[in-house]
Amino acid sequence: MKKTLTRAFFLATLIWVSLNTFDLQAQDDLQIVQVSGLVMDQDSTQGIFGAHIYDRSTGRGTTSTYRGWFSRAFLAGDTLVFSAIGFKTRRMVVPNDSGKTFNVVVAMEENVTQLADVEVNPFPTEELFKEAFLAMNLSEDQTNVLRNFSTEVVSEMVRTMPIEGSPDLNYRYMMNQQFQNLQNSAGPRPNPLLNPFAWAQFINSLKKKKK
Repeated sequence: MKKTLTRAFFLATLIWVSLNTFDLQAQDDLQIVQVSGLVMDQDSTQGIFGAHIYDRSTGRGTTSTYRGWFSRAFLAGDTLVFSAIGFKTRRMVVPNDSGKTFNVVVAMEENVTQLADVEVNPFPTEELFKEAFLAMNLSEDQTNVLRNFSTEVVSEMVRTMPIEGSPDLNYRYMMNQQFQNLQNSAGPRPNPLLNPFAWAQFINSLKKKKK
């Protein structure tokens, strides 16, 4: 019985030593390299912020700082992909003979897309534009919008609308006004082209000039 336990313990110890030796050899084969560098434009005059540097096979990666700097540990032989918005993607292989550190400057080439020409104003003169605009046939829905939301109609609605005595409605109205003022001061203002009051005033002014 003692001999059997001794043999089993010896066999387990031998297996454990073999496994650890295999792991150490595998770790020695995987050389870790600290890759550091700058991601810059093709003229090497300005760093690229937010460029992605990653190894597609393992998913390891990082992003560049606002100066284009990056630093990340990879394995020797990894294929690094450099990508950024507005630039062509580049690839680079981490060399095996670089040691524990590898420094690089990556110049990214701009990805320029040529768009087709767009004619913004097809009318050669302002007078032709006014004539075409005044002669434009509005749909029934567009006519109803201009009629129902004219300045006189809205003013009459505001004048005759009863004031609600509910504190909840008053509070909601006040919060909506504050939110609208904050949005107008800190964000983009509403597009005046979508404002029916502005269109009505514009059409009336053109008609007065026409006369």
